Amino acid sequence: METYPLVEARNQLGQLVGRVRHGGEHILISEYGKPAAALVPIEELEELERLRDEADLALARARDAAPSGPSMTHDEFMAQLETEDRQAEL
Repeated sequence: METYPLVEARNQLGQLVGRVRHGGEHILISEYGKPAAALVPIEELEELERLRDEADLALARARDAAPSGPSMTHDEFMAQLETEDRQAEL
C-alpha cells in the first residue's frame, strides 16, 4: 500500500482514484506524517459496511436474548454502539 501526503494526494486525486477504481489498489493518505484516510475500491467499502451492520445486528440480538436491566431507545443504543466503536479504535 502506497502512502501519499495530503498535499500530494490532492494534486493527484484523479490519478489516485483511477488506480483504486481500475487497479484495485489501496492508497493511504497521511497528514502531518500520520495516516489520516485511505482510498479503497467502493466494493470493499460496501463489504466493510455490510460486515459492520451484521456485527451490529448480532450484538443487538445477543443483547435482546440476554437478561437485561432497563431498556434503551434506538438512539441510545446507536450512541452506545458508536462509543464502543470509538473505544475499540483506540
